[in-house]
Amino acid sequence: MSLHKGKYASFFIRLWQEPRERGGEPPEWRGSIEHVQSRKKQYFRDVESVIAFIQETTNNQHRSSGRRRYIA
Repeated sequence: MSLHKGKYASFFIRLWQEPRERGGEPPEWRGSIEHVQSRKKQYFRDVESVIAFIQETTNNQHRSSGRRRYIA
């Protein structure tokens, strides 16, 4: 089976810890997500932002491809 444009979406997610400004507080997790095909990138502090980015990106692919796409 060959992969055609618009039939898949790939994302690259990076995570890292950043120290807090106040002493004694645990470091905070931060991250970035990049849509490989479009190279669109977003930084985040919570999982909800990651999910929203993926939904927005795949919905835009759906509109441009003219096909229905479902996320399970």
